[in-house]
Amino acid sequence: MSKIKELRTNTDYNINIVSILEMFSPDGKSKYTDTLLRMMKNTPNLKEHSKEIKTFLTEKFPFMSKETLDSMSEIQLMLMYKFIDGFFNVEDLQKYRKFCEYNERNLIEQSDLSTYKSFDQMISAMGVAEMKAEEKELETQVIKLHEDSEWLLIRPLTFKSSCKYGANTKWCTTTEHNPEYYNKYAKRGVLIYCINKKNGYKVAAFYSLDKNEPEFSYWNQKDTRIDSTDSQLTLELIGFIRDYVKDPKVKSNTAMMDPESKKKEGGRKAAISDRVASAVRRAQEEVSMEEPQTDDRIDLPVQESEPQNALDRMQWSSNSEAYNQTPSRE
Repeated sequence: MSKIKELRTNTDYNINIVSILEMFSPDGKSKYTDTLLRMMKNTPNLKEHSKEIKTFLTEKFPFMSKETLDSMSEIQLMLMYKFIDGFFNVEDLQKYRKFCEYNERNLIEQSDLSTYKSFDQMISAMGVAEMKAEEKELETQVIKLHEDSEWLLIRPLTFKSSCKYGANTKWCTTTEHNPEYYNKYAKRGVLIYCINKKNGYKVAAFYSLDKNEPEFSYWNQKDTRIDSTDSQLTLELIGFIRDYVKDPKVKSNTAMMDPESKKKEGGRKAAISDRVASAVRRAQEEVSMEEPQTDDRIDLPVQESEPQNALDRMQWSSNSEAYNQTPSRE
């Protein structure tokens, strides 16, 4: 028996709707079970919501076959959606799929899937794979300080390389679409990312070259300042970093960029600034267009706005019917 057949026939992973509904039927009589099944099929707006679920799944997971979803009943689609929503979240499953694709390309260092116990572990391993996949493009945007069988130490010279090598961390220097913090640290001193190639763990080190703002700090993936001895780095690497940053000839990350990279980075910063300014203008225009509203009506029960979640919207529809039947006050 193949592994997939074994999984499909494992009773721990199989469930039968009819068997569940029989539990609510006296003596398991079929007429009561059949009634519950019929009521399920008559769920309000079931057909409409099943279409929304298919649209949602194909948008969030483009690899899903539309033909496969079309072959499923409306009840099956609803249960599938509820199952995914209950056990996982969209972002985790998207990253999991990407992890699988990297593993198929032999980019995942630890390919024994039985060693992974959580999504966090897989996401960390995927961060290393992403760097491997884009190493050629980013090789001119970083300075490699050290690499051995376990650790890779680099200095990111651009915001893009900072985001790539600092992916899946909470570091402010990797905040998407906001290079302000990266630029601040890159100009002020020596910014180093230390990446464990085996498990994806990352730690950042920063040494300020500004005598008015002295700082020598280490930061874990959650952007919490830690002691160097808590960084998981070996004492040899900690000593290497100390000696490197305190070399009188050391320069800031920004100063280490070549002229061509500086030119490209300057153009990219200008583009981001233009987008931010445009967004601010649009927001201001929207605010100015809003007119003050006065309401002298008697307060009525507040009806909640329609939720985005398809299943929640079904419950909202039922509540709305009850709301609309509330007698008006005179």
